[in-house]
Amino acid sequence: MKAYKSILFIIILFSFISNNTFADKRDSVIAIANDTTSILFYYKDKAFSKAELHYVDTTLHNSHRYSAKNNAYDIAANTHFVGGPLKNLYFTGLSPQYSVGENALGKLYYRSIEMPYYKNVKTPYSEVFYTMATAEENYLKGILAAKASKRLYYGINFNIETTSGLMTNSQVQNAHFRGIVGFEALNQRYGYNLEYIYNKMKFGENGGLINVLYVDSTEQNQQLLAVNLNEAYNLTKSNYFAFNQYLNIGKTATDSTNHHFLGKLYLNTTYSSKARLYYDKNWDSAYYQNAYIDSIQSYDSLAITDFEMDLGITNFYPEKHQYFAFNFGIAYNYKMYYNGEKDFFFNYASPHGDIILDFHKFILEGGARYQIKIPNGHSIDIGANDLNMYGRMKFPLAKNFNLDVGLSMDLESPEVKSYSLYSNHYKWENDFNKQKHLEINSHLDYRGYKLEGSIHTISDFVYFDNNLIPQQYNESFQVITAKFKKELHIKNVGTHISLIYQQSSNNEVVRLPSFVANGNFFFSLPVFKGALVLHPGIDVTYLTAYNGYSYNPALMQFYSYEGTELKEQVYIDLYLNIRVKRARVFIKYQNAASNIGNYKYFLVKGYPQQRATLKFGLSWRFID
Repeated sequence: MKAYKSILFIIILFSFISNNTFADKRDSVIAIANDTTSILFYYKDKAFSKAELHYVDTTLHNSHRYSAKNNAYDIAANTHFVGGPLKNLYFTGLSPQYSVGENALGKLYYRSIEMPYYKNVKTPYSEVFYTMATAEENYLKGILAAKASKRLYYGINFNIETTSGLMTNSQVQNAHFRGIVGFEALNQRYGYNLEYIYNKMKFGENGGLINVLYVDSTEQNQQLLAVNLNEAYNLTKSNYFAFNQYLNIGKTATDSTNHHFLGKLYLNTTYSSKARLYYDKNWDSAYYQNAYIDSIQSYDSLAITDFEMDLGITNFYPEKHQYFAFNFGIAYNYKMYYNGEKDFFFNYASPHGDIILDFHKFILEGGARYQIKIPNGHSIDIGANDLNMYGRMKFPLAKNFNLDVGLSMDLESPEVKSYSLYSNHYKWENDFNKQKHLEINSHLDYRGYKLEGSIHTISDFVYFDNNLIPQQYNESFQVITAKFKKELHIKNVGTHISLIYQQSSNNEVVRLPSFVANGNFFFSLPVFKGALVLHPGIDVTYLTAYNGYSYNPALMQFYSYEGTELKEQVYIDLYLNIRVKRARVFIKYQNAASNIGNYKYFLVKGYPQQRATLKFGLSWRFID
């Protein structure tokens, strides 16, 4: 362990002694074809915000980080090697209310707030990415963004993850798709867009190893290791449709490129349905103690249907500077929740508003949303008088030194399945108080050095205890988080580091590793006058010891469990990234040190992480 820490320390030390920011554009589309335009996009949840637009990542040094759970250096505990449930190990706040279990799927699950809106797509942009490894492990990703004409644009993303699994009953078959089509009238008077998202995720649920000691044998065939469940699986399906339309207010200019609209009216209509089926045709009574419906088989389902109409007015146009921008509206929402036995119906009206004051160097944002429940006789007490508020300001402290300070407050009902559930192994009816969450956060940016910090104060938090029963912790507790990021290079040597510190004042309710460090150290070796670029590198991640979570397949839920203390761990990936024109290839030896010494690579109780594995990947970009 000391040797691993020394490697990580050298990478971090190198990062601090260099002052040059690693320039993404060295490996970007711009460097390859100067006549093309950078592909910019922002996410739907940032549609009303002066948040920075994102560039499509065209860097070579991140090519080997293909997994969705590794995107942007996120840290997550997972139950499957590819495509299964995962638990974010960096605390971000309260969970969404209406979930059939997709909260446990993290970034693997396409959500509507993560719909990418592409900008500046003057020439079609597309990318296909594929990777493969042992046990028929496959990962396929595709992106397409283009303009069919000056008035019509479209974008498509898809992901497919499949594997037969290296352990009994750990197979995965996942497919995700999202698409958007946008249209704007020639005089820009009106416009609309259509959105569609589809998720289908099916994976075997083995309940983890019965005895984790057997995994220490490097010669042991992992398919022969005894697991708790041999014939169980979870199947999650979802569909999301949206039709968004707007009408600009004001006089249309004679010059179609120069308009001075006063604002716009909008009507956004969405419909979504999602369902989850847990099936086990021969469940083990040693794993599940209760059988409320069937003593042999489990066939449990949850379903949620959601319809929303949001009518409002705004003067916000993200493509131009505005000293004052606003967005005011009211949304009507209808939801249906099936708890495994009966349906519940919910109706809400939610007024909301946002404002932005932008004086170039000083930016102030704020907003609120209040949810009013419309009573009916087939509902439960959830969602009434929920309130979300936020405020944010950005300003420079000195030259090249920017500060971003934010405050948010949430008064929300807990997740709906914690109120009412009826399944073969678990059932309950609860009445909880609203969860209260106050967050103070700050972001510092100095010459590419990025430091983020947050203080979360939470009370009446609902969690799943040692017996897998939802409990409400009525007292207040705090979670402190800090994150540091920096990309650097000196000539042909570069590194990307990420340091995370976090502390929970109640480790039974919220469990987190105190310190997580990642260092990605690489060389850039141009060959044949730059026609071929080689990036050999080493990617090291270190986690401190902490009390981890257990996972329950029937609920698709991570929960606090006694005796899940996880040892400190170091993950080492050796890789070679290669670029030939617009093609990127990587060869990676993942978790290279796992076969040395006693096996200790567990992030969830009973679920070992993938052993040392050789992986190959190919990414090809097209700009034409």
